[in-house]
Order: sequence, then C-alpha cells, then structure tokens
Amino acid sequence: MQHGQNSTQHAAQIWGRITLSFAIAAVLALLLAQRLAGVDVAQVVDGLARVAPGAWGLALLATGASFWALGRYDAVIHRHLGTDCHGPKVHRAGFAAIAISQTLGLGLITGALVRWRLLPGLSLWQATKITGTVTISFLAGWAVVTATVLTVTPAAPFKGFAIGCLGLACAGLVLLAGPWRMARLRKVVTKGGTMARLLVLTAIDTGMAGLALWALMPMDIAFLLLLPAFLLAYGAGMISGSPGGVGAFELTLLALLPPGQDAGVLAAVLAFRVVYYALPAVIGGIVLARGTGVRPAYATPDLSQSFAEAQLLRQGQLQALAIPQGHLLTGRTAHGLVALRQPMGAVLPAMALKALIQSARAERLTPVLYKCSARMAVTARSTGFAVRLVGQEAWLDPATFTLATPARAALRRKLRKAASAGVIACESRALPMAELAAQNLRWIATHGAEHGFSMGRFQPDYIAGQRVIIAWSKGRMVGFATFHATPTEWALDLLRPDPAAPDGTAHALIIAAVQAAAAEGVARLSLAAAPIHCFSKAPALPVGLAPLARHLSAYGLAQFKQSFAPHWQPLYLCAVSWPALGIAAVELMHAVRRPAALALPEPSPEPAEYEIATAQQSWHRIRQHAR
Repeated sequence: MQHGQNSTQHAAQIWGRITLSFAIAAVLALLLAQRLAGVDVAQVVDGLARVAPGAWGLALLATGASFWALGRYDAVIHRHLGTDCHGPKVHRAGFAAIAISQTLGLGLITGALVRWRLLPGLSLWQATKITGTVTISFLAGWAVVTATVLTVTPAAPFKGFAIGCLGLACAGLVLLAGPWRMARLRKVVTKGGTMARLLVLTAIDTGMAGLALWALMPMDIAFLLLLPAFLLAYGAGMISGSPGGVGAFELTLLALLPPGQDAGVLAAVLAFRVVYYALPAVIGGIVLARGTGVRPAYATPDLSQSFAEAQLLRQGQLQALAIPQGHLLTGRTAHGLVALRQPMGAVLPAMALKALIQSARAERLTPVLYKCSARMAVTARSTGFAVRLVGQEAWLDPATFTLATPARAALRRKLRKAASAGVIACESRALPMAELAAQNLRWIATHGAEHGFSMGRFQPDYIAGQRVIIAWSKGRMVGFATFHATPTEWALDLLRPDPAAPDGTAHALIIAAVQAAAAEGVARLSLAAAPIHCFSKAPALPVGLAPLARHLSAYGLAQFKQSFAPHWQPLYLCAVSWPALGIAAVELMHAVRRPAALALPEPSPEPAEYEIATAQQSWHRIRQHAR
C-alpha cells in the first residue's frame, strides 16, 4: 500500500512539473506575441531568405563543435562519478540526451530516460543522478562563463553585477580551501581537474552556440555585442524550463540587442532553432530509436579462487576489470583508474599492467597501482612508473601460530587481561545483526566515520557473507571482527571492539579467528595493511598528550599488529610519473577517508526525486550528527 502511495505521489509530482513547465511556456509565448505584435512577417521571411549558404554552413559547424563539447561533458561526469560507462557510447548518450531534452524541456526527466535507454550499464537511478549532476554543474559553469564575458567585454551590460559574482565565486573558493577548512582541501584538489575540464567544455559549448546564432544574423552585428546578450538569453531559457526556452530566450535577446531590429533578430532565432534545436533533436531521436540492443549481464569473477580482499567487490564501490586470463580489482578516482593488490587469475604482472594502461587510456584516466606487491612494483618501475612504499601488510600462518614465543609476550598479557574480565570470543554463524549494527554505531561514535574504498564498511548483507567473530563478556557483546574468507586465505576487514570493552578484547578476537582458520586448514590469515607512517614512533610530547601523539602517528595500529609477531609484506603505490603519483596519493586519501555513500540494498527512486547524493545508511551518517 505504501509503495502504491509513493508511486502516486511521484506521478503527481511529474505531472505537476509538466503542467508548470507548459504554463510558463504559455505565459512567455503570450508576452513574446505582445512584443512582436508590430513585426512584419514579410520582413522575417525576407531575413531568413537573406541567410547565405556559407552562413548556414558555419552555423552547422559551430553546432557540431558545441555538441561535441556536450558529449565530452557527459564523459567527464561519468568518470568523476566512477561509473563503468566510457568511450563513444557515453558521447552518443550525452549528445542525444541534451539534444532531445533541450527541445522537449523537462530536462531532468527526459535526459535521465534517454541516458538510461542508451547506456545499458546504468540503472534508472544512476541515469537520473548523472543527469542532475550535468544540469547543476552546467548551470554553475554557465554562470562563471557569462560573468567572465560580461566583465571583459567593453559594451556588455550588468558589468558591476558580473564583477561582483566573480568576486563572490573567488571568495567562496578561498573560504573552502582556507586553513580553517583543511578537512576539505583534499576534496578541492581532488575535484580541481574535473572542475577545470567542465568549465572549459562549458565555454566551448556556449561560445560555439553563440557563434552559430551570430552566423545566421541577416544584419551586421558584432560578435562581441551579440555574445553577452546570447549568454544571458540562453541562461534565461534554461532557467525558465519551457521547451527549448521558448519565450524567455527571445524576450531576453530582444531586450538586450539594439532596438529596431526585431524582424532580423527573429529571423535569426528561427534559423538558429532549426540548426541548433530541431536538427540535433532529430538526430538524437534516431540515436535513441536505434538504442544499444540487449542489456548485457556482467560476470563476476569467482571470488573463492581470488585473493580474499577481492570480496570488497560485494559492496559495489569497486569493479572487476576483465583482462586477458583474469580480472583486476579496480576503483576510480577523479583522475585515476586504480588497480588494487594483485591480478585475479593466472595473469603475469607485465600483462596485467599493460591491460590496466590500455583501459585507463580508453577512459582518459591515469593508471595507478595501489597496495601492490613488490613483484608488481618492480614490473611497474621497469615500465617507467614512479614507485613508492606506502604500507606493510601483517599476516600469520594459522597452522604454525603459537603463543609460546618471546615475541608474543605482550600478546599473552593482553589475552590474560581479557580472560580475567570474562571475555569469550568465538565465531558466530547465526548473526545477531541488530546487536552488531548497534556495536558498529558505538565504535563510530568514538572513532569517527568508517573509511572506505579499499576498506569495508558495515552493511548487513555484506557482513552476512563474511566470517564473523564476536566477543562477549558477562552476556553482553563487547566487540566483533569480520574476515573475508576463501579456502586458502582469511583477511581482516572490520575490527569493532566496544569503547568500554575490557583491555585485550581486540586481541582475543584475532586469536579466535586464527584458531578457526587453523581448524579449516587455511594457509594465510591477513591482519590487513598498516600505512607506512604507522611505523614511525609517535612524536615526543608531554606525558598528558601521549594519546594525541599516538593518534597523530597512528603508531598504535602498528603496535597492535606487531604484538602478534606477524610476517610483514611491503605494499607499494605506483603511477606513471611522480606528479601523477602525488595526485593519486591525495585522491586515494580522500577516497578512503571520505568515501562515497553506500547505496541502499535495492535503490529504486523515481526520476522525479532528482537527488544527486546516494542515500546513506544511519551508521554512515552518525559522524555528521555528532558534529
């Protein structure tokens, strides 16, 4: 019943927007008719007849350049949002979506439906998110381009207002990246390249559209006089939401151009609508009608035969990139195609690296290796990559693990403390999911939001597919740990001791996992990686600030893992050059510490909702509430 009510509400919202859009168009058309009441139709026809063939040709070339930029615009947005769609199909979908939606109006609805139809890899929700992002970012880019043109063009109107808008934009950037907002500085650096590309593409698109209109003007009018008026009229048409911006575009253009030339301007606008609206819409309709055939089924590699951490694929934030004889576990940042760990399957390092470079080049991304082995790093260095040690992975052999060694004396003390407090840790197959979720929330309230990208996050369906160790004390859950598991390897994913848990609880959780893995003949248990800076001792600070020092260097993380006297395996970050490596490091840090929100299990929003951000689970939002 509730679903039916929601569907009815969404349908009502869509029809309400359609009605409002056509009502606005009707009012604007009425105002335009009043403005043009004294225009001689014969003069308009004569103006159209006086458009030279060369002018039509220039308008068509300018229109082609404009829509090329719009297709590239979609490609940048797809890359930035990390979809699996890239290449010519994205350009075609972007062209068709914009060509059709700018003519029919209701761009968020029509654009989303066209992209969804032409890109089988996208759900309707993703297509809606792409369309909303394109719309908002394009409006922002148009505002910056228009303000810049108004500022630098001598005869342009509203110069003071334009300068003020640019000043506000610059001030906003300074505030965003100021020292009091360092938490967002990484985000600015990460998105800077994307913002610059979108701004350049917006300038090309609007400039070429203005050139197309100028070429069709039958009267002699300077391009620098027409361009500011065109940009303002173009924006008025977009904001009005009427099909093709009808009414708002013409009224604004006529108001800003010299008086007494209404017939010539109207003739040029009619020709412009044929070249820039009708013709692209027809071509876009043909592209839409042809479609792309049957939606493909995407195969997932056999995760039981891969390294354990490949099961991060189940959270949907990473993708399995198919390469000859195997797969690569990949993620996307703003500028990089990142391969994590090692290839899945019988793939030689050189072949895997070549496939990564080719795939990155096809998406116009930078190939990056993250947390790769020394063998893979040597191959990358021989190819000319910049290589840097970024961490070490701790791992144990469950079959030979024993507490009876001097190197694990500190571990034995921790386990005795836990035992004396009544802590019992064991694997649980019937998971008390509500208690696990509550325990996860308590951990987040103390430690801050969960990290992501190459690290798992709490999600009931995801946890249900892992091996889970739970610690109890006096009938109360005091922590849990989850492991990715294959027949040959376990890898620590989530470690969530309660903030008030007895000392040694986290150590007890790991030991219980080692014992369970040994009983199944598992050859390797990974305690996951520790960043390389964790192995530097904490800075010397006064005794009262010692906890802060440990937090600043994350020394406690390495100390915790070192108590198990594990084997250590070096892990590397590799990129095509040192500048690219620096950018990759910043973007990966942001991706880990500020990951994209996890989607709900079955997202099915209607296009009418127009949200840009994916819905967040309550345990992902707690950090914002805590602030």
